[in-house]
Amino acid sequence: MPRSAVGRALRARSNRRLRARRVRRLVRHVEPWSVLKVSLILYFCAWVVMLFVGVTLWNLAVSSGLVANIENFVVELFALESFTINADQIFRIAAVGGLVLVLAGSGLTVLGAVLFNLISDVTGGVRLTVIEEETARPRSRRTRRRVLVAAPPPGMGSPPEPPPTPPGGTPRARG
Repeated sequence: MPRSAVGRALRARSNRRLRARRVRRLVRHVEPWSVLKVSLILYFCAWVVMLFVGVTLWNLAVSSGLVANIENFVVELFALESFTINADQIFRIAAVGGLVLVLAGSGLTVLGAVLFNLISDVTGGVRLTVIEEETARPRSRRTRRRVLVAAPPPGMGSPPEPPPTPPGGTPRARG
């Protein structure tokens, strides 16, 4: 053991570091109700993001003149008198279609969880190896505190009663 101040500091710093160990875990069951809740929230958030991105891109296309160019191209291509793209109808169809896809995706995800549970009953599950970091280190035996009961000073009353003795043995030290 190093006796210098530098050696003690290095030893103290290495004792303060958290240790990590590899731990194997086995996943055998996934609760379908929790899968449904998580998938509904996930797909709903994705639906909202896609609607926002779609509206933003549509406004960008309108402001740059791309939509007007496409409408003119369709009029010339098919020899029509007029052609307009109805943005409100496209948005409604995208919104309702997206909600249907959210429900269908959540249903398929729950179905996948149920199938996983059935298959894991046959195969034994999925083994995962994770790194587990220690968050608290138990004290070593040398630094563990012992609780001692001292007798009161003379004149302060009677001494405390000793702890009860287990049958057939000696009293155990606490702490």
